[in-house]
Amino acid sequence: MAGLTRKHPQQDSGDTAQRRARVQPILLRRHYPKRCQRSLSTTDCPRGELIPFWKIGARTMPTVEKVIHEAIERQVMPSAVCAVLLGGRVKYHGAFGKPDPEAEMEASPTTVYDLASLTKPISTATLALIALEEGKLTLETPVTHFFPEASHLKGVSVKQLLTHTSGLPAWRALYQVADSREAVLQAVLNTPRTRPPAQGYTYSDLGYILMGAILEQVYEQSQAELFRTKIVEPLGLQATGYCPPAEMQARIAPTGNSESRPQKVLRGEVHDENAAAMGGVAGHAGLFGTLEDLIRYARMVLSGGRPLLSYYSVQLLLTPQAQIGNQPPSMHTIGLFAHPNPMLPRGDLFPTRCVGHSGFTGTVILFDPQVEMAVILLTNHVYYAREKDVYLDYRRRILNTLAAQVGEV
Repeated sequence: MAGLTRKHPQQDSGDTAQRRARVQPILLRRHYPKRCQRSLSTTDCPRGELIPFWKIGARTMPTVEKVIHEAIERQVMPSAVCAVLLGGRVKYHGAFGKPDPEAEMEASPTTVYDLASLTKPISTATLALIALEEGKLTLETPVTHFFPEASHLKGVSVKQLLTHTSGLPAWRALYQVADSREAVLQAVLNTPRTRPPAQGYTYSDLGYILMGAILEQVYEQSQAELFRTKIVEPLGLQATGYCPPAEMQARIAPTGNSESRPQKVLRGEVHDENAAAMGGVAGHAGLFGTLEDLIRYARMVLSGGRPLLSYYSVQLLLTPQAQIGNQPPSMHTIGLFAHPNPMLPRGDLFPTRCVGHSGFTGTVILFDPQVEMAVILLTNHVYYAREKDVYLDYRRRILNTLAAQVGEV
C-alpha cells in the first residue's frame, strides 16, 4: 500500500530484515521434518504479491484431497476450499465440489461463502483493535458508557464482550421477538446476565452483537461501512463484506434453508436468523467472503498487522486474553478461541498454542504464530442440513490430514 509508513517492531531496519531472513530456514528445520522442507521452501507466492495465487504452482496433498472428496460424496458438504500459509506464502490451496449441487459452477478461490461466526474475529474484533489504536475506546471502557440505560450490565467491559466473559448468555432467538435492527439491539440490552462478569466463559453471540453496536456508536457509521473503509480497502479485499450485491449472486455458495426461512434456499442472504433480523449486518455474523480474501487477511495477521494493525494489536488477537477470576488468561484472545477452549478448531495434531475460530456454516481459520502458519477452510456444509456431528468429524479429519502433510508443528 503506497504511502503507508507504519513502523513495525520486527522490521525497523534492513539489519532486522536480514536477521529474520536468516532465522526463517532455522524455524523450518526446527519445526518441520526433512520430507517437508523442500516443499515448504518453495516460493510459489511471494509475500508481497497478491492473488491470483492459484495460477502459480503449489504442492499437492493427496490425503487431504481424498478426505474432502469423500465428504462431498457422502453429502456432508457440497463444496470446500482450503489453503495453508507459512510465513505469508501459500503452500497449499485446493477447491473441491460444486457449491450448488444443482448447478455446473465448480468451487474456486473466488467462490463467496457465508462466513458465519468468522465475522466475530475478521470484522468485529479487528475493528475493535483499530478503534483501540485510534483512541476511540479502551478494553476497560464499560459497556454502560455507551448504553447507560442497561444498568444490569454495570461492571461489564469492552474486553469482556470480546473475550466472552461478560456473563451474557450464549444465544437467544431474538428474531422471534424483534423484526428490526433497533428491536434486536434493544432485546439484547434487555437480556439479563447469567453470571457476574469475569466469573466464567460463555461463548456469546449476544456479546458480539453488542460490540458491533458499540463500534457503530463510536464511529457513527454502520458496521458494514466500517468494515469496507477500515478493512476491505486497506487490505485490497475483492469480494468480502456484508450483504453481497446482486451481481455477485452467481459466485455465492448457497446455504440451504434456516429455521426462520424453511421454504427458501439461501444464497447471498445470511444464514444466521438473528443477523438476518438485523438486516444482514451484525457483530456476530453476516460477513461473506472468499478464500482469496481470507488469505489476504491471514497474511496481514502473520506479517504483524501490516498495513492494518500495529504489531501490539495483533498480539492481542493471537494470545489468550480472557480473564476468569484469578486464573491466568486463557480460552479466548481478542477475537479467537484459545487453549483449552474445546471450541478451538485445531483437530488432533495442530498444537495447543494455535488460536482460531469456526463458523456454523462450515468455516475455519486457524493460526500458529510460532511458525507463522495459517489454515483456512471454507465450506457450505449446512446446505444439506445434516447432523453437525458428521461434519465436525470430517472437519477434524481434514485438519488432521492438513497438519500431517504440512509437517510436525
